[in-house]
Amino acid sequence: MRRFFLPLFFPLAVAVSGIVVATSGALPERVASHFASGGAANGWMTREVYVVIILAMATLLPLFIVAMMARLPRMRPNRIRLPHRDYWLAPERREATFATFAGFAWALACAITLFIGGMHWIILEANAMSPPRLAESTADLLAFGFAIVVAVWAIALYLRFRRPG
Repeated sequence: MRRFFLPLFFPLAVAVSGIVVATSGALPERVASHFASGGAANGWMTREVYVVIILAMATLLPLFIVAMMARLPRMRPNRIRLPHRDYWLAPERREATFATFAGFAWALACAITLFIGGMHWIILEANAMSPPRLAESTADLLAFGFAIVVAVWAIALYLRFRRPG
């Protein structure tokens, strides 16, 4: 899993960052960044602050999650919440267990980066309207898709460690 998602994350993060930077000039100086029910803008920030926040969320947030998972091997085993912990953290399985966690972390990092990139695109389109208006159906679809991906991720993680043997 890590062999797939680790090399995928960096080009994905570069692509999303490039799109954010390339399209940021199309945003107004005062960017509508928060929207009420119905799609009307009710929160604003400067373009520069918006770009910094979106770039951080698309790159640093996923890397932070990966870094937290990378800390697991250095934690005392009794601090790690894992079903059948003694089995999965036994010396002969410990390395494979943490490699699996790393793979799942990189997969989640990719999903977060794609989600933030999608949110940027939706916010970009919303700010192209006057007054700014969020396409709620598109935002809802993106959020629902991300929720499904995270649910599948969590279920897969649970199933991977549910029962020894």
